[in-house]
Amino acid sequence: MTVQDLLRHTSGLAYGELTQNEAVKAAYAEAGAFNPDGMAFDARALSGDEQVAGLGRAPLARQPGTQWEYSLSTDVLGRVVEKVSGQRLGDFLEERVFGPLQMQDSGFHVPENAATRLAEPFATDPGSQEPLPMIDVSQRPANDSGGAGAVSSAGDYLRFAQMLANDGELDGVRILSPTTVRLMASDHLGEIDPGAGPGQLLMGSPGYTFGLGVMVREDDGIASVPGAEGQFMWAGYGGTYFWVDPEYDLVAVLMSQRAGPSRAYYRRHVMQLVYQAITDEVQSEAQEAALQ
Repeated sequence: MTVQDLLRHTSGLAYGELTQNEAVKAAYAEAGAFNPDGMAFDARALSGDEQVAGLGRAPLARQPGTQWEYSLSTDVLGRVVEKVSGQRLGDFLEERVFGPLQMQDSGFHVPENAATRLAEPFATDPGSQEPLPMIDVSQRPANDSGGAGAVSSAGDYLRFAQMLANDGELDGVRILSPTTVRLMASDHLGEIDPGAGPGQLLMGSPGYTFGLGVMVREDDGIASVPGAEGQFMWAGYGGTYFWVDPEYDLVAVLMSQRAGPSRAYYRRHVMQLVYQAITDEVQSEAQEAALQ
């Protein structure tokens, strides 16, 4: 697998919670990268070295570069960053991203003096009465998981998304080059088998491919929600969600603490409401401001 495979989720890795490959699921459980009886998508009790060593002993779900599958690829990317930088992932992000963007409430756990500000889900789903567990972020994890367990505020998340919408810059601070953002928000699957597809996984909608870390809209049509070609986005387990639409000069963030299948409904619903509020006058004003 290549770094590009890790970024676009074609690495051959999987999630024990999602894969239908029983051999992979069993190997991940043995390695501690998947806990079938515990909190979903939470392998932060392992050190980063332990997690990667365990994944190295497990079979791949498929040959790298042959099919898109949402996976532990982002966790492995975090380990790549740590090995290259010589820093813990959280420290690297604080130095390179969170600090420069003034994202003061972002990291991999919530300190005790901020615990009362943490949004908590209902104990059970009001409709199904099923429990709604969430990852415990009150303690520093054994590893800063690239794929699960990061915390942030709505304001911080918006600043990060606005940086992407601004081609990598915000308030005079440049995090990425414009060419890097464009590369991220381009189709990186091509003829690769998309499997069930990122759009179906995230929103129950066709019309999307995958770039580098983000889902990318392929056309103005096909998708079941409004937006334009080049719109890009991703979401989190608890319901956090952002999207950027360069055509409409639009950035949006939705924050919730509600795991489960209803997340896709609310993502679609909020997108419908946002785009319904756009008029020709509003769009022309935004485009004029962008040109200035």
